[in-house]
Amino acid sequence: MSAVSRALTVRLDAQDYERLEREATRLGMRPGTLARVLLRASLGEPERQPEHPPISLERLLDRLARLREGLPPVDAAAVIAEGRATLERRGEP
Repeated sequence: MSAVSRALTVRLDAQDYERLEREATRLGMRPGTLARVLLRASLGEPERQPEHPPISLERLLDRLARLREGLPPVDAAAVIAEGRATLERRGEP
């Protein structure tokens, strides 16, 4: 949502306004707030622009491989066993 708010006047006939007011009261909000919620819901999600242009899978995998270069090898089984042992020690009095 942008930082700037703009006002909009909507004219409702008496019956529609009363329905809006009753529903707003039931929900614990003001009629104008409910009208804004209903309008937003009917418009759907705003289109979002990606922060970065799309990157191909191959390029992402290449970047991942470069990140892994120079890191020490990891024994996943040892890491899991160590985590389990730590959790078991936490449960001991």
